[in-house]
Amino acid sequence: MEKEVHRFYIIENLQYAVIGNFLYGWSDIYELRTQIPKQCTMKGECKIGLLRNRHILMRFSRHEDFINMMSKRNYDLLSKDVYSYMMRPLINVFKNVFGASLRKQLQAMVWISFLDFKPTLFVKESIFLLASAVGNPLQLDMAMIKKTIPSCARVKVQVDLLANLPKVVEMEVVNVETRTSRVEKIRI
Repeated sequence: MEKEVHRFYIIENLQYAVIGNFLYGWSDIYELRTQIPKQCTMKGECKIGLLRNRHILMRFSRHEDFINMMSKRNYDLLSKDVYSYMMRPLINVFKNVFGASLRKQLQAMVWISFLDFKPTLFVKESIFLLASAVGNPLQLDMAMIKKTIPSCARVKVQVDLLANLPKVVEMEVVNVETRTSRVEKIRI
């Protein structure tokens, strides 16, 4: 059942998992276990294991480390032998079928901005709800958190590159007392 597979996914700590794809070879797996957390400035625990040829599985204990790893397109990892190995982080592809072959990455993390944003909507929950129309919301911009730019809200979103991404999000505001509603359009 799909529900059980999702439960196994959480039990195995795959919700913050990233696949490292080495394009031109790699260093020793034991060296990668020490070098990746150092060179990629991980703050929490990172378990690294061999997945299959030129692919490793990294399981992060912190959501912040997951976001930071996925925010960069490539990493040039230096090894003890002074060689640099390029690694591309891929979003975990195990959600659908655990034994499936690795597919190309069809998702990316991007910053989206809601323009002409009303200050009354500067609540994390409302911004994440609006951003969910575009993709999976992950993180608010620091200016958004500190409220230093009150006319624009920025949020990092995991998007499907094959999907039609909206340029406008419509929000219906309902007044329960008068039983009326109005639609507000927010540009992205």
